[in-house]
Amino acid sequence: MTQDRPDIPMALKRAVLVEAGHRCAIPTCRQTPVELAHITPWAKVKEHTFDNLIALCPTCHTRFDRGEMDRKSMLQYKANLEILNHRYTDIERQLLKAFLRKLEWFQRTLPQVPLRDFDNWLGGGRIRLYADMEWVVLNLLDDGIIEFRVESRRELQQQEQMRNSKVVKLTDKGMDFLVHWAAAQPL
Repeated sequence: MTQDRPDIPMALKRAVLVEAGHRCAIPTCRQTPVELAHITPWAKVKEHTFDNLIALCPTCHTRFDRGEMDRKSMLQYKANLEILNHRYTDIERQLLKAFLRKLEWFQRTLPQVPLRDFDNWLGGGRIRLYADMEWVVLNLLDDGIIEFRVESRRELQQQEQMRNSKVVKLTDKGMDFLVHWAAAQPL
């Protein structure tokens, strides 16, 4: 650090890293290692504050500094982290990330297919959970982000053989949530 710019206090650094799970705060990246970036440049604010710091991998940090990602997006990524971290459990966030990876694959592999057809392609918007695990995803269920898929009699019989599991699927609201999260739009 230069003499004009003090180090970020360790407690503040730790809080920002924990907020992002020690990964890049951009949901489509999530790489490690990370650096702390000032959302509004240090030269302008001359202070280190939690609200103005975000964890970014070196690549995303460089892209942000070059202007390839705008400040408004960074502010939204930061706001989205707060919503995700205070509303959803680690397991719920992991489930959302699994859906996000499937969605990214779908968009990359089948760009001509509309998003509304995501659920119909290779089980895109579906993930299997053990039936007794409903309690782990209650907030996502309550918020209408996911729902348990209504299954046919044949599927129910197969579930018995698969240790009594259930399939959760993204709802339309859940799809909107993922698209907004990935694009740094308000959740």
